[in-house]
Amino acid sequence: MLVLAASTGLGQSDCERIVTGALAQPVLAVTSLAYAVAGMTVLCWAARVRAPLAGAAGAALVVVGAGSFAYHGPQPSWAKVAHDWSIAAAGAVYAVGLTRSRPRWSAWTGPAGVFTLGLAAYVAGRSRSPLCRPDSLWQFHGVWHVLSAAAAAWAAPALAPDPRVGVRWRR
Repeated sequence: MLVLAASTGLGQSDCERIVTGALAQPVLAVTSLAYAVAGMTVLCWAARVRAPLAGAAGAALVVVGAGSFAYHGPQPSWAKVAHDWSIAAAGAVYAVGLTRSRPRWSAWTGPAGVFTLGLAAYVAGRSRSPLCRPDSLWQFHGVWHVLSAAAAAWAAPALAPDPRVGVRWRR
């Protein structure tokens, strides 16, 4: 495996070694697609239940997936901007949802737990972490991608205007 030092510095703090080929960080590029899958799932659900803020979250997650894939994959010149701004946009949508759903904060408990596990994986997946194995298929930063995408999808019902949306009620 031929190793490159990326001139742009993209992904160098994310542990996985940057290599030649179509995908600079193959594991991280592939796991980035978890955001796109989560986003499409949320978009479909939000359209069905008519939850516009959740729809915005779904769209933002799809863009996060594309930006993160570009950042860890082919690394075009615009990848860092797409990566960073899409994450900021998704964070803003979820922050709005969190402030609007104060009476229903319990809906955020499960997703927050998964997100916290994801944050632990994020820290473990930094290049200076003692757990970093640059040539391994197991990348903690990739675990971060999957867990944070899952947490974002799980939190989507909390963005719906009706607190009962997404909950199965018995008659």
